[in-house]
Amino acid sequence: MRGSVLLGVSYLLLAVFLIAIVLRTIRLARLPVHLRWELAPVPHEGRRSRYGGSYFEEYEWWLHPRSKSLVSELAYMTQEIVFLRAVWEHNRSLWWFSFPLHVGLYLLIGAGGLLLLSGLAGVVGLGWSGAAVATSWLAGAGYLLGGLGAVGLLGRRVLDRQLAAYTTRESWLNLGLLTMLFGSGLLALVSTDGYVAEAGSYLRALATGDGSLTLPALLTLHLLVMLVFLAWLPFSKMMHFVAKYFTYHQVRWDDAPVQRGSHMEHELEQLLQQPVTWGAAHIGADGKRNWVEIASGEVRR
Repeated sequence: MRGSVLLGVSYLLLAVFLIAIVLRTIRLARLPVHLRWELAPVPHEGRRSRYGGSYFEEYEWWLHPRSKSLVSELAYMTQEIVFLRAVWEHNRSLWWFSFPLHVGLYLLIGAGGLLLLSGLAGVVGLGWSGAAVATSWLAGAGYLLGGLGAVGLLGRRVLDRQLAAYTTRESWLNLGLLTMLFGSGLLALVSTDGYVAEAGSYLRALATGDGSLTLPALLTLHLLVMLVFLAWLPFSKMMHFVAKYFTYHQVRWDDAPVQRGSHMEHELEQLLQQPVTWGAAHIGADGKRNWVEIASGEVRR
């Protein structure tokens, strides 16, 4: 593929990725307030989170300033992001493949970051002779672990009838793209002399718009797969890496009291005025009565 065509495709797909991920993140941030109930334990409670306690235990808690433990939150999120704690606890059979897949992605992100940093260091006259070797090892480990995880998860969905029954087409597509990403990357790595240097030349061409770029065929294929994957990412369930922030901080861990005159109170009052259209007969929703009217009325039997 001509270098100018590759750069044109790259700019287009990267623009789709960046614009879509920003817009979807904004949309997530603007979603209505979640159903506010107590979901213990909440990590920022510190020592009380060990047994599911909260600030409500304190006598006249509303008279005391609240204290939150950022360290406890970070510790919990580290376990969740790095070690997939929830998958280990609730679906351990999937963890054995999901964990290497995620670690593979983290290693590839690290390799890309190292490649970018070493390129910037070279621009300003600094250099690290081991950067190419370290980048190659990170990328190789990422491709191997990620490929193992993706193929393993695909195999589970093929062989496990119960799992296959509720595996959507998008799940197949996501895992297929990930398998192609890791597989094409590994082929490019083992078949390309000076893999890191070639990848670095692509980044430089991307930054400068140099259309005279020429790359080996397998590396070009890998870059195209990666770009398609990135463009698809914001539209897929894999967007959960952003959504998880809101799931934890604005749903599971948001235990702040509603104070009179606050923005939260105003938002909740507006939501309670919305008409209810649920089909459950016992609540008597007719599409006209709002939540306050239904909650204060009699339950139909």
